[in-house]
Amino acid sequence: MIRFCALFLLLSVWTLTGFAQEESFTTRPRAYYELIIKSEPFGPMAPDEPEIAEEIIVQDPEKVKEESSKIQLCAMTYTPDGRTAVGLIDNGSNPPGYITLFDGDESNGLTMVLSNLEEEYATFTRDGVMFTLKLGLGLMETITPELLAQREEEAILEEEAQAEIERKRPNSLAEQLIAMQMSLPPDVEAPPLPIPILDTEDFVREFDPNKERGEPETDEEALIQAGVAELHDAVASGETPQEYLKRLVEHRQQEVKRQQDEKARAQQELDEQLASGNLSKETEAYLRRRTNIELMKKGVVPLTPVDDLTEEEQAEIDAALLEE
Repeated sequence: MIRFCALFLLLSVWTLTGFAQEESFTTRPRAYYELIIKSEPFGPMAPDEPEIAEEIIVQDPEKVKEESSKIQLCAMTYTPDGRTAVGLIDNGSNPPGYITLFDGDESNGLTMVLSNLEEEYATFTRDGVMFTLKLGLGLMETITPELLAQREEEAILEEEAQAEIERKRPNSLAEQLIAMQMSLPPDVEAPPLPIPILDTEDFVREFDPNKERGEPETDEEALIQAGVAELHDAVASGETPQEYLKRLVEHRQQEVKRQQDEKARAQQELDEQLASGNLSKETEAYLRRRTNIELMKKGVVPLTPVDDLTEEEQAEIDAALLEE
């Protein structure tokens, strides 16, 4: 039966595509008849009837099962013009028979909404019920156009997220160890860094030699790339990777202590100013803001984030950082 249906589909597709290539009045554009239409030989044309959206009922499993049981999806193929054609045994028509449908086609109340030849399924509607059939297997989860679009969007987002992960993934042991130190905020102490005893080649050998190093997109990425470049320079000047990493750890520990000391001092001074009393809310907010800006001018993480810096405040911070 399936072989007969497949043969019927191929013959149907050949017949339909052959007929479509014949010159016929139905294939001529509307503009060809524009003069006749405008002359209205039979009076004014009736207005187009508004399209009435068919109500799709997918929440009733019994109706889905009932309608889908009348249809057997037994063949799928591509037509020469790139469309997908499906061959069906329709037991819901009177009399039952073999039919060929393309996307959007309708026969005896059965409409093919979408199809996927690679995954061998097609979705249909009849009498307000939508259902999806798997080639040779029958009813499966209903794949609506909305669900299909959602899945495609999720697949794109997943692909982009995976590409971002791959882009950020360290490409050498040296980069991995440096990232362990530099990926934390500068006021947060990093855990002890395991520094293995390896040759320089083992430290700098790239996991993926074909990976392209793009421009850093965050301050953290810039610091990591700068650290890798410094390690290469240190090795070129005669230092071992282990010696460089020890210096990096010591330098970062000193920076963490500086950050924490500056923040503690700023917090104490702010508390003393606020404790003087009789301050308006506006004055208190100004003091807190200026305290954070002064910390940022020293390259220190502020007590609380400041995301709405004015151009003048940003210029003040940049100038102070350049002087250091």
